[in-house]
Amino acid sequence: MARRSFRISRAIHKYLGLILGLYLTAMGASGLLLNHPAWIRSIDTPQSLVPADYSYQNWNRMLVRSGTISADGTWYLAGKAGIARSDDQGRSFTVVDEGFPPAAYDRDTAALVILNEDSADRTLLAATRSGLYQKHGNNPWAQVVLPGAPSSPRMVAVVETGERIVAFSETAAWQADPGSLNFAPVNLAVAEQDDATKVPLFRILHDIHNGAILGAPGKVLLDISAIILVILGFSGLVIWFVPWRNRKLPTRRRPPGSLFRWCWKYHLKLGIWIVVILMILAGSGIFLRPPLLLATVSHSLAADNPLLLFSPRSGGFGGKIQAATASSNGTIVISTENGLWHGPADLEEAFQRLQLPVPIHGMGVTVLEGMADGQLLIGSFSGLFVVEEHQGRVWRLRRPGLQESNPYQSNDLVSGVVMAGNRPYVRFDYHDGMLPMTAHQRSLPTMPAEIAAAAPMSLWHYLFEFHNGRIFEPWLGPWYLLIIPLSGIILLLLCLSGTYDWWCRRQKKKAETTT
Repeated sequence: MARRSFRISRAIHKYLGLILGLYLTAMGASGLLLNHPAWIRSIDTPQSLVPADYSYQNWNRMLVRSGTISADGTWYLAGKAGIARSDDQGRSFTVVDEGFPPAAYDRDTAALVILNEDSADRTLLAATRSGLYQKHGNNPWAQVVLPGAPSSPRMVAVVETGERIVAFSETAAWQADPGSLNFAPVNLAVAEQDDATKVPLFRILHDIHNGAILGAPGKVLLDISAIILVILGFSGLVIWFVPWRNRKLPTRRRPPGSLFRWCWKYHLKLGIWIVVILMILAGSGIFLRPPLLLATVSHSLAADNPLLLFSPRSGGFGGKIQAATASSNGTIVISTENGLWHGPADLEEAFQRLQLPVPIHGMGVTVLEGMADGQLLIGSFSGLFVVEEHQGRVWRLRRPGLQESNPYQSNDLVSGVVMAGNRPYVRFDYHDGMLPMTAHQRSLPTMPAEIAAAAPMSLWHYLFEFHNGRIFEPWLGPWYLLIIPLSGIILLLLCLSGTYDWWCRRQKKKAETTT
């Protein structure tokens, strides 16, 4: 019975490994690189490798993240191409990129603020993935020095409150006088969280999957696991190929060499050392994409749960900052991975959690803008809403012609807006691109080809699309959703069968030694 079980287990390990060996090797390599964007941030993906479905149409796929129309009718659009400007009310656009980062990953811009808007010498401040940049008049862009920040911090927002400019990265903030723009760090105090504070389960699973649940040591552990997964995939293919070649290709037959012996030895050793971590990575990964993601969205853990002891989610804002804006009530509103917060614009008091009856998609806020009369414009892949900060009254700005039938899938994937003063002028849908705010609005700007050409896919984003399986959608259609759960389940079976095979071999070796 034991011998038969061993044969079955070995066959499962062999054939499942052959089916997914290269894929799991690529998943290990891509996971390692995704964990270290700085290693590949300067590399863009050749257009020939990017599926046609990823080409931009009508400003879609987050080509534009935010924008503003100045009082003189000049359009400024911030997004993956950097900053685009139109001096003829949107009829034509040019990319304003002199002095801007050349790589697509670094150029990606989340927010833009215009200072001295009524002056010919207006100043632009852009929050990009590679830092805060300023442009004064006709001068080229120049990176702003942010004391205490890394060399290229990912900036997510820049806010003008009248008396100061506040720039936000994912974890910190700096403020400056609008006249000097000499930024200094500012402490973002956060009010003590109560016992009812919850952390969404899918965020915790994501942190487990990328190692952040254990802080810096967890990142290192993930790196080691990714490297070992690559070695296991490669060595497994070598272990299969050499005997196969000797059986099937007599003219190429030769004794196993040092590479085969090394692969055999360390495939067993490394596999058993890392098997528990690989099972945790596989088990957490299958719940990070639909359809199994749906099973986690309604669950959460308390912020003081022991599982979050080393996680940044156990304190502060409970997650990274995603966006920020100044409201007409004299407050700054911050969106984080763990909800909305607001505090005084002078930043001298702690930020308090802001509970608003607005549905926000699990991916987070994509639009956060201040409007008149204490109103906020909040958008995500769950729609676009106007909400009163204090009274909590909410209005949905429905997409023209919107028809929703599937309660688990929104057809209003808001990815950005262009503001004219303190009101939205046009909106952007992730799939359909630029849309009017009302059904009566006409003459929307056409997307120039040169704007799309200025936003190639970065290697980091290409690997991200591969790692989550979306890169296969053009060929598999909706069935691509099964790639992540099936590959995760197969990796679990490989781990279990490999462990059983190792145990059987160990027992056999002990018996032979005893005999």
